[in-house]
Amino acid sequence: MQVAEVPPGSRRERFEYNDPVIDSLATERPGGGSKDDVARWRIVCLFTLGAFLGLGLAAFAVGILPGDLHTRAGLVTDDGSALRTFAQIVNLAGTWRVLLPASLLVFALSRTARRHWWLWSAVFLASAAFEQGFKFIVGRPRPSGLSLGFPSGHTTAATVFAVLLLYVLSRERLYPAVRLALQALAVATMLLVGWARIVLRAHWPTDVLGGLLLGTACAAAAAWWVSARDTELVAAPTPAVRPADAVRP
Repeated sequence: MQVAEVPPGSRRERFEYNDPVIDSLATERPGGGSKDDVARWRIVCLFTLGAFLGLGLAAFAVGILPGDLHTRAGLVTDDGSALRTFAQIVNLAGTWRVLLPASLLVFALSRTARRHWWLWSAVFLASAAFEQGFKFIVGRPRPSGLSLGFPSGHTTAATVFAVLLLYVLSRERLYPAVRLALQALAVATMLLVGWARIVLRAHWPTDVLGGLLLGTACAAAAAWWVSARDTELVAAPTPAVRPADAVRP
């Protein structure tokens, strides 16, 4: 038996090789995984991480920071007010009762999210571990009670989800108006959860700021890793393939 050679660049050779990872990248929005994306997420991650560590050090050394009392006094409302009721509803967006089904919905609708579902799940767990660890390290109590408050756990979780959603939306093929609306909704929800934590007397404003910074740093680290990995996969040369069925007697 003799194996028939397939001419280089032929139609058959071009379509014989199949890699599911490369195929999934090809279906995503053009520009995803570019070097600009890698640099952008690296800057976001390192900047927010540095800001969080600096804020945590200040909270550890000083306790209640300048502006905490004044900002909190301007946001806290009376019990029973409509604004406080709204804050109680918004506050749920920082809990697993909302974040878990929301994450499952994103996985169901987005191939980009499903491709790295394990990483997104790990980011939620890691951010929660960091949040609890820094609570004990900083040791600053909440405005009410003796439990520790820096950084805000609700705000951290909501921010992780929002930033990961921003990444996913940037990689999906969507109408620009739809993408912008969903991005605005993600950012608004993240900020409203932080606002609700202050209104409900659960955290100092800098607790919320710390949650925003920590959640952004954790999610941006994951987006940085995925963007760098996708850039390497797209840039890698495609191996030549000799089709097995190209055989003649």
